[in-house]
Amino acid sequence: MQRHLKILLAAVVAVCMTGVLGTATMALAKKKQAKEEEQVDYISLAARMLKDDHYDRAEALLRQVDLKQEGLDLPRFHMLMGLIKLKSNDFGAARDAFVSSVKTGQQEKVIYLFLSQAHFGLKDYRKALDALAKAGPELTNKPEVYAMRANAHWQLQEPSKTISVLAEGLSHFPSEEKLSRMRVFYLIEMGLFQAAVEDGIAYLARDNVTADDFVAVGEALKRAREPKKALLILEQARLRFPDAPLLTAQLAHAYLDAEQPVSAAMLFEDAARFEDKYRSDAAEMYRKAGRHQLALWLNGGVADQEIKIKQRLSILLNQENFDAVVAMEPRLSRLGLLQDENIRYALAYAYYNSGDFVNAEKQLKLLKDPQLFEKATQLRKAIAACKEARWECS
Repeated sequence: MQRHLKILLAAVVAVCMTGVLGTATMALAKKKQAKEEEQVDYISLAARMLKDDHYDRAEALLRQVDLKQEGLDLPRFHMLMGLIKLKSNDFGAARDAFVSSVKTGQQEKVIYLFLSQAHFGLKDYRKALDALAKAGPELTNKPEVYAMRANAHWQLQEPSKTISVLAEGLSHFPSEEKLSRMRVFYLIEMGLFQAAVEDGIAYLARDNVTADDFVAVGEALKRAREPKKALLILEQARLRFPDAPLLTAQLAHAYLDAEQPVSAAMLFEDAARFEDKYRSDAAEMYRKAGRHQLALWLNGGVADQEIKIKQRLSILLNQENFDAVVAMEPRLSRLGLLQDENIRYALAYAYYNSGDFVNAEKQLKLLKDPQLFEKATQLRKAIAACKEARWECS
């Protein structure tokens, strides 16, 4: 019996010791884990995540940093947080983080380059320029920085400084396409069309120009009163970009300026194959050219009902199809187009030509526009004359 008791006691002691040792082991493991956690450099890990474009992970790591921790690199912490916010277009938070980085002792001047981007995103262009000045020439002598500086001056309505910055940038980077393109577009906006043309034609000789570039230079040529050169440039461009509707439409406008409405109409019709909005332009050009059936056919596909009905009214009036115009009254009224007194007068004129003098006078009585007074008076006289000698108006 005593032997059995000794065996049982030994077993109980073994079990108890196992529990004690297990508890001690767990305590040591927890202590070790806590020590390891204290040693984790979340800032460096976040920097790695940021370098690999894992912005959400980087921010999650930075959120775990104890900002009261002794010896913490606060300037770096705030700079990394600012970069994360800058990437997500949270410009206000980015600006605040970069400012905090400077206040806590950031020595790297690149912080001002980042800060300028945040200010620019907030449309605080003056502060963006001030930050760039603090960054220094070594960091700002880059094409993209010249572009940002030029854009900031432009937004601040400082066009001479805009062109000066672009000239400086191009002196350092003469083959930089973005700077050349910006200079052409800004010159056009400033109304310096001859200068824009000179720069623009040189720019178009590059390999990577777009259809929009040709459109801009074509517009500059047109405004510089060089319609023949504009046509030549745009014709060459259309051969290069046959599927660019905006370019085709620009060429159509050039032909319209050259008083060639049929050519313009055909080009607008071609542009409408890509964008329906040019369908009404094509119809209008055919109307001006007197090709009413083509105009009506294209008008039938115009999506905007107000534009469609107004244009249809013009085409029918050109055709002298007055009965068809009169039949449009319910639709004109439903769309609220009779609020336009020019349309109401056109309807009165159509009623007069259809021999319906009662409805013609009814429409004339509703006119209040002084500019239409003379026309309305003449039409009333014509109606009175027809009533006296109806056979003369049949």
